[in-house]
Amino acid sequence: MKQLLVLLFAAGLLLPSCMKYRDIKFVGVSNVQVGKIGMNETTLDMNLIFNNPNHVGATLNNARGQAWIQDIYVGDFLLNQDVKIPAASDFPVPVRLKLNLKDLIRNSLALITRDSINLRVEGSAGLSKGGIIKNFPLHYAGKQPSSQLLGQIKF
Repeated sequence: MKQLLVLLFAAGLLLPSCMKYRDIKFVGVSNVQVGKIGMNETTLDMNLIFNNPNHVGATLNNARGQAWIQDIYVGDFLLNQDVKIPAASDFPVPVRLKLNLKDLIRNSLALITRDSINLRVEGSAGLSKGGIIKNFPLHYAGKQPSSQLLGQIKF
């Protein structure tokens, strides 16, 4: 009987780790704030909103990468802090984006006159759960409404 209880306990610990997890989905951008302004480097602080469709939470840490708008490299991003990912819900990820303002100004008319803007993100992040950390690549490419992005910028 004791062996059966140990076996059931071990199975209870191992089975959730074998479950197939669905990818976290990008939902949108919120709370865009301009930090430092300069021609060579301008910083934007913002929340990237994601949805975790899984019934298990975790912690996101050490995220970093590069961002493109309309296929123009605009700069690097860095996760500002560890982020708790709640199970089965939306959650914000605060990031700081360092932009090269010269490149962005050169193409600003195209950004302002479009209904939607193509965004692309490439990078990597760490995900931790129960003391185990797994690094994984970040990839996102998609369109966001111009009004959503440009209308949220606060100085």
